[in-house]
Amino acid sequence: MKRSDIDKILAARLISPAQRDAIVEHFNLNEGKGMRWLLICLSILAAGLIVAGVVMLVSANWYTIPALVKMLVAMLLMAGFWLAWAKQREVHPITAEVLGFCGGGMWLACIALYGQIFQLQNPFVEGCTLFFAGIVFIPFICRQRFLIWAVVLVSFVELVVLGHGRASYLQFENWIPGWRDDYMYNALPLLVAVWWAVAERWNTASERWNSYKWIAPAMLLVGMSVAQAMMYDNLPPESLDVTSCVIMAVVPVVLFALKPRDVAWMPWCGVSAILSLVQPCLFLMGLVEQSDVIGYRFEPFVGILIYFLMALLMMFCGVRALRMSWINVGTLMVVYTAIALVADVLDSYTFSGLVLVVAGLLLLGLGLLLEKSRRRLIRAVKNIQPSSSQV
Repeated sequence: MKRSDIDKILAARLISPAQRDAIVEHFNLNEGKGMRWLLICLSILAAGLIVAGVVMLVSANWYTIPALVKMLVAMLLMAGFWLAWAKQREVHPITAEVLGFCGGGMWLACIALYGQIFQLQNPFVEGCTLFFAGIVFIPFICRQRFLIWAVVLVSFVELVVLGHGRASYLQFENWIPGWRDDYMYNALPLLVAVWWAVAERWNTASERWNSYKWIAPAMLLVGMSVAQAMMYDNLPPESLDVTSCVIMAVVPVVLFALKPRDVAWMPWCGVSAILSLVQPCLFLMGLVEQSDVIGYRFEPFVGILIYFLMALLMMFCGVRALRMSWINVGTLMVVYTAIALVADVLDSYTFSGLVLVVAGLLLLGLGLLLEKSRRRLIRAVKNIQPSSSQV
């Protein structure tokens, strides 16, 4: 809840000025964003200093501390952080989130300390899985804007270590017949798509879930940046088999199942198609390259053209869905296309000049389209605000 929301409720005559003042005072809504960010920075700095101080004290007396004492102290510190979180979550929610983040960090420290004390030789994947299992549900049980960062990052690390090697019974090669390392090219985009779709649903959810909406533009940006890099490093067509097709087919199914209620089907299907077709396009480009259907000079431009069309579709869907992040990512994709275009054609002045002239005309038309779309989006947002304030 923000101060502006309370002012809108007062303007609609749903509460009295005295009630407005009481609500603002109770929820401390008079504090500006600057004070809130200052509190966040100071809380993070304080937590870092406390953890660093504890680490230095323990390091100075490491060899004189019995193993059982080390383990008990680490567990007590972890429990202390979570007890402090429980006491601060209603009074100082930002400080409580920092304490919860430190509690998650102490869980990792306990795992590492246990392995060091008892000289365990377990594979890295088992320690990573244990850490991930200990933190993955916390942001879904209580609000943890800091810890959700760790959950997202560790989820990708966990997928990579599970899909590579067979040192542990947890890894895919031990219980999925025929599993190969190159299947990760299909599994990682699937994880990106899942996080993006879930975050898009959080975008219009309650305040608790709405604080996680930053994941959506971050995942979309990561996915399109990696797709741009992979578009010019085609996968060999031999890696296309039944397992690859199944993993790629799961992507659109998951995206359709996670569609937010506030987004129309047409723009959602458009962006879902972009995320779902990157891998199939890579395989098709590999087949075209091996069959020599297109000459060597034109082969790099196949990926450039496909990516450029994806960028246009991304911006179009952003306009239709009123998602500024989609428009921004689509614009960045156009910039990626221009960079790749210049990088691929500079070895021939005649051919480069022709291609750059055409590209310049396309970008000029695109700029006009973006300006028109921006004005349309602003008008749509202005038309939505009065109706939402009357609800």
